[in-house]
Amino acid sequence: MTSILPGTPTFGQPPYFWGELGPFFNPPPQQLPCCGVHGENLDLRDRTAVVAVHEAGHAVAAFLLGVHVAEISLTFTEEDRPCGKTTKVEGANTGIVFEHTKRTVLTVLAAGVAANFWVLREGGLVTPERLFFAELGGSADWAWAQRAVRDNTGVELNPWDYWRHWAIADELLGDHRVAVAQVAEMVIAGPVSGDEAAAACGLVNAPPIKRPTPAVQGGKAPE
Repeated sequence: MTSILPGTPTFGQPPYFWGELGPFFNPPPQQLPCCGVHGENLDLRDRTAVVAVHEAGHAVAAFLLGVHVAEISLTFTEEDRPCGKTTKVEGANTGIVFEHTKRTVLTVLAAGVAANFWVLREGGLVTPERLFFAELGGSADWAWAQRAVRDNTGVELNPWDYWRHWAIADELLGDHRVAVAQVAEMVIAGPVSGDEAAAACGLVNAPPIKRPTPAVQGGKAPE
């Protein structure tokens, strides 16, 4: 299996590493810019769309693989930095509890970067810097994947094993690009529940995982 992005190595080659954040297929810029916002060099509208599609990728992959999503949302933070005033856009899928196979966990969590790559390609926005910062944006997903795999299996996740799942996620989303775009548009308009997002694109949001309630003994929960 090979990468479909221009200029990226095949999966047979070792990934690049940047600090301790995780593996990257695209090397970091030769000179790191002042911040990620300026490094991506996208206006606020495109940056918002990219982040929304990243979160929509997670959500649609979750719907397809039977993982419950409570809510999908974006937050905007105005920041005064030495390099100038910027608007930071961040997204979140909340309410996800992973008690699933390793492949499901990794595919859902890698789907954000896969969708991010897709929207950059479709929008004619691909640059080496943007590909790198798209991967950097998945570092929180990588950390989540580590915890989920450790909690579910008791083993440590190989970084390479996580990062190669973006291609698996990209294939999964291939027939559902319209759904990803629909969910992204809803998220841009405001927070949306997983049930609403799934229904809008003809998919099903799995029911939430219910953890067992401790048995009551003598009128109170056991300590």
